[in-house]
Amino acid sequence: MFESLHREVPPGYVKAGLSQMISCDKAAWARLASMNVSVREAPDGTFPLGEALLNLRNDPAISLYLGPLAKPVQTSSSHAATTRPAPYQQPAHQPQHGKGKSKGGGKGKAPPMPAELRGKYHKTSSNEPICFAFNTIAGCSHSGTVKPGEKCPKGLHVCAEPRCQQQHSLLQHK
Repeated sequence: MFESLHREVPPGYVKAGLSQMISCDKAAWARLASMNVSVREAPDGTFPLGEALLNLRNDPAISLYLGPLAKPVQTSSSHAATTRPAPYQQPAHQPQHGKGKSKGGGKGKAPPMPAELRGKYHKTSSNEPICFAFNTIAGCSHSGTVKPGEKCPKGLHVCAEPRCQQQHSLLQHK
């Protein structure tokens, strides 16, 4: 195994590394365990386990782990920056479908939507938040003081139906 660390490799390849050595060692001992070789010294003074281990040097299933690997392809950072497309960002007035809470900090993410509002807008075309409660059956707790079209602490009281955003709730949308 240690000879493979110093063996010359063809151009475009790298020598076997320590992780390959460890994988090879594990595979060899797993193969020995499946062969059920005795660990005790034989009456003639030989060690069957040692001989079996030496015979595994020629086993292609074991020597496969020690072969040279192709070098990873590297791109220059300036080339990658010019050819990498910009990440897609959904416009603010489009509905965003998500799984709700995430560990990503939440900046720029759609808030968790009630099930009855899935596929509806969560912001207006002017990027103002829409009050979810105003558009659900439960209704907004601020409906007594905030008129349709006005803003409560949760957002604007407008329809969440895509491209509607009129001064009525989704329940009154035709």
